[in-house]
Amino acid sequence: MRPLATLTTLLLTLPSLAYSAYCSGSPDPNAPSNSLPTTLNPAKTLVNSTDNGLVYKYNDDKFHSFLVTHLWGTPYEQGYAQGEMMGDEIDDFFQTTYEYLSKALAEELPQLRFPEWFLDLVVEKGLDWALDWTAEATAAYTDPKFFEELQGISDGSGVDYQLLLRIHMLPEATKGACSMIGASDTATETGNLLQLRALDWDVDGPFKDHANLIVYHNDDDPERVSWANIAWTGFIGSVTGFNEQKMSISEIGVTFPDDTFGKESRHGTPFVNLLRDVLEKESTFKGADDRISNADRTCNLILGVGDAKTSQFNAVQYSADVANFITSDNLQPVNDTWHAPITDITYFGMDWLCPGFSEVLHDQLVANAPLTPANMIEDVIAITQTGNLHIAVYDLAESSVYLSFAKKSDDDGSDGEGDMAFERTYTRIDADALFSTPAPTH
Repeated sequence: MRPLATLTTLLLTLPSLAYSAYCSGSPDPNAPSNSLPTTLNPAKTLVNSTDNGLVYKYNDDKFHSFLVTHLWGTPYEQGYAQGEMMGDEIDDFFQTTYEYLSKALAEELPQLRFPEWFLDLVVEKGLDWALDWTAEATAAYTDPKFFEELQGISDGSGVDYQLLLRIHMLPEATKGACSMIGASDTATETGNLLQLRALDWDVDGPFKDHANLIVYHNDDDPERVSWANIAWTGFIGSVTGFNEQKMSISEIGVTFPDDTFGKESRHGTPFVNLLRDVLEKESTFKGADDRISNADRTCNLILGVGDAKTSQFNAVQYSADVANFITSDNLQPVNDTWHAPITDITYFGMDWLCPGFSEVLHDQLVANAPLTPANMIEDVIAITQTGNLHIAVYDLAESSVYLSFAKKSDDDGSDGEGDMAFERTYTRIDADALFSTPAPTH
């Protein structure tokens, strides 16, 4: 791996981003609706299989296809199965991600936003050292099964373990500008919970080319719940996902906090591991809340946890100092102009303090109530222009998850769709059918 060059250009661009009181972005005032028909019954083709795994390609056309990987066994066996089946894909994703990260850090980084502590480490010691330091700082707070699974991926694929570990430290050092919604009762047509997780992150790098819905079948393990990770091939932390107990997560990186967040910490559980633990180890709303409350927390975030069994949703103002649970009844921060409360809806647009997006999101939620998956996709998400990399709309009371992914690098545009996930065709996944997929017989 090549050494990292200096970060002079990037560091000179950071102050306006890091120290502004509010984020300055906003959607295009002429943003169109997304009236593309949702793919309700995606075709699937078996790509590969092994003793503890299956890989399918969903959707026949290459422009809208994505992988769905099913895994069984112990954490090591699940990792090994993924590595064995997807070795070339894993090698490509992790190698190109590292190369892209190195190049972007050496030049400028307009979308992946790194905190100063991480940039200081990179400037002083280099990228490898900074990522290794992050891994060491969080290792004591990480479930050993995480490392077992990662070793399985390395052994099954032949990809260097240290490279895998380093890339898994990337989310802990970045802040994506994302959005979330939790709506139920009077705010939805059925009264059931509808939840949004819109990931606004980097669409210039390799992430858009490696989308993978990874399903962990843990029925034989009393300590683990079966769950699904909407991520990238070989990536085992979670920023988007749901479990068999009809629980689901959202997440927003906070670049523009206020003083109620208190301090951040570099020593604790990586948030992608904590969110994974919520899905893999919890089956109740209270259990998820308790896990977050008692965690060794690190950076400034807003987390979202929904439970479709009880139609409950909590947003969590999250930092080393606080785990503040927020619902529609105590929405924070409250601003009558751009973040006004809405009955039975908890929402955040792009950040904690982000008037431009939050106001548009508020107005679209009010205009489209009662909410359905269809009007959330067509108007709320599209007109707010949130979710450039991937989007999940969870309607788990109806066993439905609606997914959309950013345009791939090899997409020639002949389908006439836009580049961003919020502009593209969604695919409905049947969650119950996903978890009932039978194990391979060899």
